[in-house]
Amino acid sequence: MVNRTKQVEDFWNRNLCGKHFISSPYPSKEFFDKYREFRYRKEHHLNHIIDWTSAEDKEVLEIGLGIGADATRWARYARSYTGIDLTDEAVQATRLHFKHLGLKGAILKGDAEMLPISDKRFDIVYSHGVLHHLPNIETALREIFRVLRHDGEIILMLYSKASFNYWLRIQLYFRIRFLFGLLKYKLGMGVGEPWISHIRNLSRKGWSYFSWNNWYHHCTDGPECEIANIYHRSEIGHMLKKAGFSIKRMRRAHFPIGANPAIETFLAKYLGFYQFIWARKI
Repeated sequence: MVNRTKQVEDFWNRNLCGKHFISSPYPSKEFFDKYREFRYRKEHHLNHIIDWTSAEDKEVLEIGLGIGADATRWARYARSYTGIDLTDEAVQATRLHFKHLGLKGAILKGDAEMLPISDKRFDIVYSHGVLHHLPNIETALREIFRVLRHDGEIILMLYSKASFNYWLRIQLYFRIRFLFGLLKYKLGMGVGEPWISHIRNLSRKGWSYFSWNNWYHHCTDGPECEIANIYHRSEIGHMLKKAGFSIKRMRRAHFPIGANPAIETFLAKYLGFYQFIWARKI
């Protein structure tokens, strides 16, 4: 039987999130400085919609670390910060990031579906673009409920189906590009990435790889990514309610077309790929 959690761990160990965007030597201070600048320029919505200062005098848990940029934001304000990630690569990167900036925090390796944390420990749990990669997100939500204090807050970002990226980019444009690449491959012509990796996957898995409910998993974070769930707003609401949370608000973000941030923000409000959710433990 395939160990889905191990698949996720192996993929993200090989593909430390965001590392390939930065040319400076890793893990130098210059690398981390440039990565933070890159992240908050590309994800320009983050510093506007996430109130990092809300962590003041609170204990914060972050699930899924990447290179630790958001961790450095929370750790500057929180009474205590704990970060957890499934991969050795992200844990090591975040520890080094904290060391370069002189920040304190507990950076742990662990599984969001089995958090190695005692009950009712945290005031805020934050997870940006992580839980949709889990084999069982509902188990993780129950774990988050367990480790939150009464009236504690969960802040999530999950991929949204009601988006330009899902319908027009992934399910339409990427399909057309893939079929064109497959035709070139059959004709003996050169095919570049990511299309050649998609072709290899198709040869191993058959046409089910290209099915409506499978294709998109491999079109968000790379062809070798096995789990990248994309949710309807109603699905997210149902999962959170089932886990015991009350949703405070939702907001869409992320429509990267290289335009003025104000234009992208306006488009993202209606068609953005990122669904942010703020909810409380009740």
